[in-house]
Amino acid sequence: MLQIGYKLIIILTSMSFIFIIMTSVSILHLYYREDIMPKVKEEHFIERANKIVDGAIRVCRTKPAHAVTLRDVVKECGISQGGMYNYFTSIDEIFVEILNRAYGEFQIADSANEIFESGKSLSTILMESFAIIGKLTDDMIAKYGKILYEISDIYAGAPERVVKVIDKIKVTDDTNAVIGMLMTLIDQNVSSGAVKLKMPREHILLLIGVTVQGIVRTVAFTNSAEMIKAQTGVDDEYTSAQGMMKILAQTVIQMVETIQSE
Repeated sequence: MLQIGYKLIIILTSMSFIFIIMTSVSILHLYYREDIMPKVKEEHFIERANKIVDGAIRVCRTKPAHAVTLRDVVKECGISQGGMYNYFTSIDEIFVEILNRAYGEFQIADSANEIFESGKSLSTILMESFAIIGKLTDDMIAKYGKILYEISDIYAGAPERVVKVIDKIKVTDDTNAVIGMLMTLIDQNVSSGAVKLKMPREHILLLIGVTVQGIVRTVAFTNSAEMIKAQTGVDDEYTSAQGMMKILAQTVIQMVETIQSE
C-alpha cells in the first residue's frame, strides 16, 4: 500500500509540474502577442526614432555626411547597436529620414500653384517662381546647413545605395517640380505663338538645372555672405540664394522673346 501511495504521489506531483509549465507558456504567449500588447507602442517608437534622427543631424554637423556611420549615431544617442536596429538598420535609412523631415517641413507647392494660377505675365511668373525656390533654399540651409546637400551628393555618386531605401522616401524636394511647371508654361507660350525662344529649349533647361545646383552649393558650402561678396563683388542682395535666383530669372527672361501682337 505504501508503495502504491508513493507512486501515486509522484504521478500527481509530475502532472502538477507539467500543468504549471503549460500554464506559464500560455501566459507568456498571450503576453507577447502583438495584437494584445505591442512590444513598443507606436507613440514611443516615433518619439524615439525622431530622437535618433536628431542625434544623426548633430553628428552630421561635426563631420561630413559621407564619413558618418551608424556606430557614430549609436554613440551619440547613447543606445546599444541592437537597440538601434529596432528603429534603423543602416545609416542610409537615417539619411532618408533626415531628407523626409526637411522636405516635409519646407514645401512650396501651394505657393507655386498660386503663382501659376494668377494669370500674370510669363516674365512675372518666372521672377516669382525663382524667388520662392531661392527662399526655400535659404530656409533649408538656415536650419540644416550643408547636410542635405552632402547626403544628396552621396546618392548622386552611389545610386545603388538609394535603391535599397527608395521605398522609405516619403517626401521630395519641390524645386524640380516647380522648374518642370515653368518649362511647361514656356512650352505653352511657344505653342500659342506668344513667345519664341532665343536658344534651344534643352539648353535653357540645362542652364536652369546647372545654375540652381551651383547656387545651392555656393550658399550651402560658403561660410558667409561676406565671402561671397569678396569673391564676386555683388551687393548684399545677391549673396543669398533668393538673390541669386533673381539673377537666374532675369537671364531666362532674356532667352524668351515676347512676340508683340499687331
